[in-house]
Amino acid sequence: RLLHMTDMHLRWHQPGTADRTERLSREMPAVLERLAGRLDEFEPDVIVFTGDLLDVPNPVVAGDVEDADALAEALAQAEADYHLVRELLVAMETPFVVIPGNHDVVDLVHKVFPESGPVIDHAGFRFVSFCDDLDAARTPYRDGAEADLFDTVLADPDHDLPQIHLQHYMVEPPTFMRSQYDYSTSRTMAQAIESSDRVVAVLSGHYHPGSLFMGPSGVCYSVVPAICSIPHPVRLMDIRPSGGIHITDSAVDAA
Repeated sequence: RLLHMTDMHLRWHQPGTADRTERLSREMPAVLERLAGRLDEFEPDVIVFTGDLLDVPNPVVAGDVEDADALAEALAQAEADYHLVRELLVAMETPFVVIPGNHDVVDLVHKVFPESGPVIDHAGFRFVSFCDDLDAARTPYRDGAEADLFDTVLADPDHDLPQIHLQHYMVEPPTFMRSQYDYSTSRTMAQAIESSDRVVAVLSGHYHPGSLFMGPSGVCYSVVPAICSIPHPVRLMDIRPSGGIHITDSAVDAA
């Protein structure tokens, strides 16, 4: 059983809050503490977090701050927030996998969460984590080492365990809201995933309303709604290695 959550947009050591009022950045540590109080009820084997752990200002993410001291201070505050998230997840005493999103500082995520990828096995499944980017039009794309990893895990005999792919951006279904939320190469990616007979689920974030799509060969494409907004949604996924997925949508503050 996976507990899938995404898009927390936390700020605690960082000043301020997210620029959209529904993203309750400063309430997120308390939300994670309440989630920990419900784990005996949810009973996950693995917790999966598909990006935007923090709400780091865009200029800081890009390193585009002219004052070097101000940039260093902002990065130190972000790193402190990542350590806070790590402490809260470790206290849940459940294996977890986290990946960065476009509001995260990638190097800091990899520094604070070194056990989270790019390939890790839990409970009989192979979790493959991708770190992709947005182009100038804010369309997700996959190239370079990430594209090579994708090709390798789908074809190499050493990767024949049932796979769960994690990326911040959507593969399916095609989704547009102010900008394109699925990859520029999503159709090709989905075709390779469906024909591989290795992938059972593709878990993403980024699209805050969330979605759930079942591919023609039974691959589950899950985007859980963003946990940063009330009632702080999570998605429970019971996955069998031989195929078959049962989905239960819940929330930290739902009865």
